[in-house]
Amino acid sequence: MALQSSDIILVERGGTLYRETYGNRANIESSDLILVDRGGTLYKCTYANWANANSSDLILVERSSTLYKETKANWPTTSNTDIHSANYMVTLGTLLYGQTKNNTNAFSVVEVQAEFSSSGTPSEGTLYIGFRNSASTAYMGDLPIAAVQILRSNGSTIVDTWNFAESAGYGDWATTDSSQGETGVITNSSTIPSDFQYYAIGTTASSGKRRFSFTDSGVGSNHVGAAQGIPLSVYPNSAASSSVLPVGTANISQSTTSSDGYIFSECSSTSNGNLTWMGMSGLTTLNNGDRIRICYFGGGNGNTSNNGLQTTNSLYLRYVED
Repeated sequence: MALQSSDIILVERGGTLYRETYGNRANIESSDLILVDRGGTLYKCTYANWANANSSDLILVERSSTLYKETKANWPTTSNTDIHSANYMVTLGTLLYGQTKNNTNAFSVVEVQAEFSSSGTPSEGTLYIGFRNSASTAYMGDLPIAAVQILRSNGSTIVDTWNFAESAGYGDWATTDSSQGETGVITNSSTIPSDFQYYAIGTTASSGKRRFSFTDSGVGSNHVGAAQGIPLSVYPNSAASSSVLPVGTANISQSTTSSDGYIFSECSSTSNGNLTWMGMSGLTTLNNGDRIRICYFGGGNGNTSNNGLQTTNSLYLRYVED
């Protein structure tokens, strides 16, 4: 069970007991004591030494008046990233330049361990992923995205996987589309994405600019694009799958199946700084500390680093509660 911001922890300070929420744990001082259970034996541990406790050590936590024990392993070592108060820019790993178009280089995976709500109990909402064309030569800014996966805080339990190799993956998502008229051209990366109009993701890149589209035949422009997505047989669209996307650079091989495509936002005839958003609505089971992993193509991102896609100002996340 992942810790939530509203969970309550019993703390002792100078002989006085008080209760502090997990979300406000920054208020706990290094000399404060917390009660710990190790192998059935109780002991008091200073908050400063909690970081060195065994991963199986337990602390007593109260959630909605119910007491339970939580392991040290489920206490994140870093703060969760707030993606509900503002759009969050994700930094990509190493990108490659000067590659042939639609090449067979491997995909990469980036992760954000997220805070979805300040209350600790997110309501139903929509997860948005934004692409911003950061290439100075605009048509070289394409960023193929092969899959999105949400994991629990332990990094091993899959909440859901969307492999964009097939419509069962990308069909759950909707995209902004400047060709429709209502949305226009999006240039402000801080504007809340729920302000825009969304449409079904199309099956060809020619169905509109500044929109996400599916392709299983590459993107067409020189120096950019992957030949295929990642194997649907290995990373299926199923929460029951045991195939976790591993975080890393160029660490997931492309699929050799011709029908396994990916989605991307066509950048020809666009400008540097133009944005495209896609959203997945109706999410109800997300907890603070859950991990979002995005499988993107860092294997061909422009002719050179000067005119191609950049590792910053290219990918964004936002969660908006209904």
